[in-house]
Amino acid sequence: MISGQQQGTVSTKELAYITDSLKNEELLAKIAAQGVAESQNPQLKQKLAQIAQDRLQNTDQLLRTLQQQTQTTH
Repeated sequence: MISGQQQGTVSTKELAYITDSLKNEELLAKIAAQGVAESQNPQLKQKLAQIAQDRLQNTDQLLRTLQQQTQTTH
């Protein structure tokens, strides 16, 4: 635990990292979805669709975790 920081709180640096991670996950999902729309290869379309779904699930999981953390600390 960092001195001066309460257990369970998110620092400004951690919040910036989380924000960047969410933006990156969203960008990856959009790029994969664009690939699905533009690809003619069924296997590639399937793989890109799975990547897009996985990225969105990661984003949802991170947001749920943050919401739970916020609820337990407030």
